[in-house]
Amino acid sequence: MSLNIKNERAHQLASELAHLTGESLTTAVVLALELRLEAERERRGKKGKAERMLEFARQFAAGTPPSLRSEDHATLLYGEDGLPK
Repeated sequence: MSLNIKNERAHQLASELAHLTGESLTTAVVLALELRLEAERERRGKKGKAERMLEFARQFAAGTPPSLRSEDHATLLYGEDGLPK
């Protein structure tokens, strides 16, 4: 298989990335393409990582009693002197 890109800017970018990462030119291009493809797939249909984390947090919060909300955690862990209980 072969990929021959005759674009000076593409070569400059790939070369700089390969130099910064210590990877071969081919590895740098493949990894960059994989990252871009993953991001595009997420944008087009799948939820992104941040959206999945927020969804998890909403589900977790729904099952947490109001007495254990995050703003109250310090009273559970620390005494009035500020030391751990």
